Amino acid sequence: MMGQPTVSIICTVYNKAPWLERVIEGFLAQETNFEVEIILVDDYSTDSSRDIILSYQKQYPEKIQMILNEENQGISRTWVSACLQAKGKYIARCDGDDFWLDPHKLQKQVDLLEGHPEAKWSNTDFDIYDEDGQLVSRAGFASGSIPLADTYAKMLATRGFTMASTWLVERELMLEVNQELDLTTADDTFNLQLDLFQRTQLLFLPEATVAYTINQGSDSRPVDFAKIENRFQTLLETQKFYLDKYPASHYREMIDILLERNNTYELVLTKKERGLAQVGIQEVTIYFDKEGSEFCQENTLRYPLLKHDELRFSLPDNCQRVRIDLSEQPSFYSNVSLLSQKNQTSLLPVYTNGILVGDMVLFPQQDPQLIYETSSFYGTEFTLKYSACELDDLQSPDYVAKVLGERLVELQEKALEGERIEQQFRETEVLLNQQQKEIEKLTAMYNSVVGSRRWIIPTKIINCFRRKQ
Repeated sequence: MMGQPTVSIICTVYNKAPWLERVIEGFLAQETNFEVEIILVDDYSTDSSRDIILSYQKQYPEKIQMILNEENQGISRTWVSACLQAKGKYIARCDGDDFWLDPHKLQKQVDLLEGHPEAKWSNTDFDIYDEDGQLVSRAGFASGSIPLADTYAKMLATRGFTMASTWLVERELMLEVNQELDLTTADDTFNLQLDLFQRTQLLFLPEATVAYTINQGSDSRPVDFAKIENRFQTLLETQKFYLDKYPASHYREMIDILLERNNTYELVLTKKERGLAQVGIQEVTIYFDKEGSEFCQENTLRYPLLKHDELRFSLPDNCQRVRIDLSEQPSFYSNVSLLSQKNQTSLLPVYTNGILVGDMVLFPQQDPQLIYETSSFYGTEFTLKYSACELDDLQSPDYVAKVLGERLVELQEKALEGERIEQQFRETEVLLNQQQKEIEKLTAMYNSVVGSRRWIIPTKIINCFRRKQ
């Protein structure tokens, strides 16, 4: 019989079957010196999520508690009702498609909060994974991939991110904040974070303990523009609501943040308007992973992005991998290669978020990346070669089609040239065959003449006279 839990893990689920087993296994793998309960909530899924939850609850009846909604209630209502069932001193949140990487996550965060009684809320760093469970990048906060909003002002001004699946919050504080939650909100974590920041400081553990799954089409990442527009509008209304809710909070800090962001957006828009053809606007950034320290801003080389370039560089000591970012915006290249100077070998990327089409590399999304493993076999001297596609209107919605269309025209021209060469070869082959037949005909005629009696007898008489002389 399990005693009083110190931590209640709450995982709300709606149609998360492809990821759910991995999520639950991450909970079960936690190693702690205290009791942990797991609360799995199915919000009336239409896939096999409920069956997976039932199966695990049957295997671990003392550890896993399940809540099965008989109709879809939405994330906010589901979260609030689940927290009321929690018995632990702390509540740990994890969404149904994220999963925990560190078996000591809970122990580390409990120890952190117990050592800082002034704080009642903790989060950690995280790694980013795609929908197929493949690693995209490590340490989202430390690497700068996603900024950490660690104050109320940052959260409200930037619609920031603390990574909810890393949270550990005192239960009583969570219940207090839940009472003020707008149950119709587009993003329950946005409201929760704003109210938490008003009541406690956030303690950050700079270790990646959780995998954040980038799930296209989810509530937080809709693919339909109308849904995106609605989500943004709802978030804007929430921001305005909180300006009135806490009118004395951090106005000066928020104005500074907004001015900085506006300046950044102006620069980004300028880059987009001027396109890739402008020298010095975009940059090629080369990151080095030294001794497994992952890619960070400290170990980088930067060069202006040109239409065509060859960049020679040396690896630092103990470098295991290289990441090459060809600009920060969508871009398209007729060829990209990383060449080892030691043996003149072209390396193949072990990861890219682009699309490989023959020699072409297409990056339709922001932040193009190519990652290469650099073993000692290749040496330490490398050359990066690339050529950007020669098209002007990078921002047009049919840019990719134009790139592929241009490539298709080039291939068609080469195919036509090949057909012309093939036709010439066939014509030459026919001519040679005709000439060969003429030669064979002449040879046969010659042989018939020199083998005839009319040729042989005169030849013998002539040879006889030659011998007598």
